[in-house]
Amino acid sequence: MGSILLALALTAALGLGIATLAVAQDGETLVVDTGAPVYAATCKVCHSVIAEGSDPRVQFRHATHMLFACSSCHTRFPHSPVGTIKPTMKDCWNCHDLRHGPMGLIAGGECEKCHGALAAEMRPVSHVADWAEVPHVAPAEAEMRTRCMMCHARADCDQCHREVGVEWQASEPYNYDVENGCLACHGDPNLGKTVAGAVWSLYVTGLDRTAHRDTTCVECHVDFKYHDGADRTPLWNINVGLACADCHEHSDAAKVWAASLHGELIAEGDYNSATCSSCHGGHSIARLDTEAARRRLHRDSEQMCAICHTVEWENYDDYYHGRAYKRGASDAPACWDCHGAHEVLAVADPESMVYPTNAVDTCGTPGCHWGSGESFIERSSYLIHGRYEAREGNPIIRWWRSLRGRG
Repeated sequence: MGSILLALALTAALGLGIATLAVAQDGETLVVDTGAPVYAATCKVCHSVIAEGSDPRVQFRHATHMLFACSSCHTRFPHSPVGTIKPTMKDCWNCHDLRHGPMGLIAGGECEKCHGALAAEMRPVSHVADWAEVPHVAPAEAEMRTRCMMCHARADCDQCHREVGVEWQASEPYNYDVENGCLACHGDPNLGKTVAGAVWSLYVTGLDRTAHRDTTCVECHVDFKYHDGADRTPLWNINVGLACADCHEHSDAAKVWAASLHGELIAEGDYNSATCSSCHGGHSIARLDTEAARRRLHRDSEQMCAICHTVEWENYDDYYHGRAYKRGASDAPACWDCHGAHEVLAVADPESMVYPTNAVDTCGTPGCHWGSGESFIERSSYLIHGRYEAREGNPIIRWWRSLRGRG
């Protein structure tokens, strides 16, 4: 192994449980922290030359993977007292056969590509001779997306079913789900790319604290997939925003949103409109299982709505509503308290919550302007988003602006 003479010991450093590997090199003892992320510099202490893989069943070359971080495959230090921990075939599928959104296919997924002529002989032990009833149905029901579809396609299922006269429709899509294998790369804090001269981080963290902690990556990122199905739109951020309906399709929210102003515009191809993730966020989408979480949601109008509706947010500044809300008043209305959330409609739509004939009920909600009538709405509703008009109509402000040369 070149100048490296001997791997001396695998120990626990200072009794803290931090595994280290002591290596003698050129008369010096090097200590490798085996608990740290796996970097090429760490591997080179022992592996100064990395060539072919040692497993005869796999045609593997490190050279073809040089553009990827070692930790993408070796998610933990591979050497331990019990032997070498090798990546599994599932780890390979973090990249192989993956259509990486707009980037397209990252690496081929044909068995022969890595296993050559041995591919035909590598029948999994789970594929017993009596492939029927329990040995077949139970695994298919439990692992169709996370195991079966790694190698098979829907055509394989249909061919066998036709031969034996069986009609069966899976409850899940016929495609592979790598679960959270995407974190092999996106779990690296150093992962990023340069956009318009600035570094944009692609590091994903904190998922275990979100509402989607049990949701896998490709369940939301539906165009990052392991099949050739057509994408819903050309934009991945719109596709991920629409994917919410795949799980929430039986709730009122998805159906109501589809009929809303936002949903109708998206259906017409106006991708500047809002999808679910535009308002609720993505990796950081909050859990709402506590009162504190619901209070935090109530304060999120600027993040949810003002990013698009900047003028309306600027003008939402009347004393009792906008200004109080922006200063943190818990009883001041968020945008959706008046305009609706999933069901938001254009102000001119007769079904809108703020249409004159409906505003009486909207404003008269218990806890707000209880008992208000049409005359109250006519006298006061224009004030809520009327900051601009109020300033323009104030002669003192106009005079002051004219002195400052602002017209």
